[in-house]
Amino acid sequence: MKVGIPRGLLFYRFYAYWTTFLKELGADLVISPPTNKLIIQRGLTYGVDEICFPVKVFLGHCHYLKDKVDSLFVPRMVSFCKNEYNCPKILGLPDVVRNLFNIPQERIIDDEINMRDRGFVGWRQGFIEIGKRFTSNVRKINHALQIAEEAHFQYRKKIANGYFPENLIDNHPMLTSYQEKILLLGHSYLINDSYINMNILHKMNTMGYSIVTSDMIDNKEIRKALKKIPKPSFWTISNEVLGSALYSIYQKDPAIKGFVHLVSFECGPDSLVGELIERWLKREVYSIPYLRLEIDEHTGEAGLITRLEAFVDMMKWRAETFESNLSSSCSSECGSGGSLSSTGN
Repeated sequence: MKVGIPRGLLFYRFYAYWTTFLKELGADLVISPPTNKLIIQRGLTYGVDEICFPVKVFLGHCHYLKDKVDSLFVPRMVSFCKNEYNCPKILGLPDVVRNLFNIPQERIIDDEINMRDRGFVGWRQGFIEIGKRFTSNVRKINHALQIAEEAHFQYRKKIANGYFPENLIDNHPMLTSYQEKILLLGHSYLINDSYINMNILHKMNTMGYSIVTSDMIDNKEIRKALKKIPKPSFWTISNEVLGSALYSIYQKDPAIKGFVHLVSFECGPDSLVGELIERWLKREVYSIPYLRLEIDEHTGEAGLITRLEAFVDMMKWRAETFESNLSSSCSSECGSGGSLSSTGN
C-alpha cells in the first residue's frame, strides 16, 4: 500500500515514529516535499478563512498527496500526554481533509490516538488499530511498535542535543554554535518549517546566536516549572511553550539573551500563552527581552528581518548598559521612552 504523509503540523514531532512504524508494516511511504509557494496556494484555496495558517499549509500538503497515494496518513491525534488534549484543529483534521477533498473513508488512515485517560495504553491501542490495516499479525504490529518507539527516542534525543528536524529529515547543515543564545518558543510546525517562518533559524544564527527550543529542554524541568502557575492549560504544546519560558525565566541562564515567540495568527491557545509569558516577564526584576512574531500567509520577510534586527540591537543595548533591571514591557516612564517588548506581525 502506498501511504502519503503530509509534511505539516505534528509531522516534525513524530516523523521518526510514524515513518518507522509504517515501513516496518510494509507500507510504501510518500512524504510531501518541503512547503513551497504552490502548496501554500493550494491550502489557501481549499481552507476556510477561519482556520489558522498551519492548518491551511497542512491542507496544501494533503492536496499534493491525495492523487499520488492509496491512503493518506492523518491519524486523529486527540492526546499524546495524559490528562491533556491537542488543539481542536488537530483533533478534527481527518474530517476536514475528507470533506474538503471528497476522499472516501477507507482512503484515510484516521484511527484515534488518545493518551488523555489511559496514558501509554491508549497510545499503543491506537497504533495497533492502524497496524491492523496492514496485517492481522498482532505480533508483527507489536514488533513494529517497539522499533518505532526506539527510533522516536533516538530522534528526540538528537533534537534535545541541538539538532533540528530539517537536519535529520532533509540533511540540512547544522547551524553554527555560539555562546549567546535565544530561546525560540512556538509550535514545532512553526519553528521547523523554514518556508513558513522565512528561515528564522538561519537568520537568528547569522546574527550570532544559537537557538534553543522547548524540545531541547528536559520535559521534567518544563513540567516542574509549570507548577508555578495555578492551573496549566488543556493543551499539551501550549503547556510545553509556557513551561519552557517559565523554566528559562527562573533558571536565569546568562547565555540566554532573549525570547522570540512565534505564533500563528488566529491561534486561540497561542494568544493566551503569549499573554501569560509577558505577564510573568513583567513580574521579574531581572527580566528577559521578549519578541512576539505573528505569522500568517501575509507576513513579509522584510518586516520580519527588521523586527529581528531591532530586537537584537535592543538585547545588545541592555547588555552593554547593564539595564537588566528593566521589565520586558517597559512603559513610557522608562529612560528609553519606549517599549522593550515587541509584538505583532
